[in-house]
Amino acid sequence: MPDTTLGALKKANNDLFFKALDAVVLVAPITATIPAAFTTGASAALQSLPAEYRSIGWVDDSDAYTWSRDTEIAETTSHGSTEPTRRDIRSDVTGFQMTAQETSRLVLELSHNVDLSSVTPTPVTGELTFNRALSPQTRYFRLIAIAQDGAGDDLRYNIVVLPRAMVSEYGETSWSAENIQTFPLTWSATPDPVLQFSYRQTYAGPGIRSRLEKMGFPALAP
Repeated sequence: MPDTTLGALKKANNDLFFKALDAVVLVAPITATIPAAFTTGASAALQSLPAEYRSIGWVDDSDAYTWSRDTEIAETTSHGSTEPTRRDIRSDVTGFQMTAQETSRLVLELSHNVDLSSVTPTPVTGELTFNRALSPQTRYFRLIAIAQDGAGDDLRYNIVVLPRAMVSEYGETSWSAENIQTFPLTWSATPDPVLQFSYRQTYAGPGIRSRLEKMGFPALAP
């Protein structure tokens, strides 16, 4: 083998760093269509989503959007071996945590686990009233999260689709003169029996198109 250097072996490239400079999370009923693609044309321009998708809006910046992955491993041990002789992945669950800041109908529906489509304001006063269910039901949603880095011809999108997401945990909320009321939400991804996946990852945008070869994928013709 020929001589080399550590740098040549490393092939490090900070042009492949990604930072979520801005992001949006959109939620839709479980019956909503999931786009087959999110960009179009040689410019790889971002496309609009179906009208059923509603934005959660502003999210607290301290943790912003946090993705987790909880795996469970079943280990087999054998006499004479100091380490497990077999490991099997028994479960692989994706979690997604955010703290919504807007008191919108969507955020209220998610944080209280209720459907507010039939709630109407009281005439004259505009008062809104609703109850939490005594026997709450698990509600599933389409969830699309889109993060953006770069600008212009260097725009890059990091897109995750959870086809059957549920809110699995509700964080504490407080009334304070110092801070706004927020709505911490933890999502869990579950498999969609028709689509046959629980998590879909997409990278898109003109900045991805120009980086394909650097990322280790086939380059496209200019």
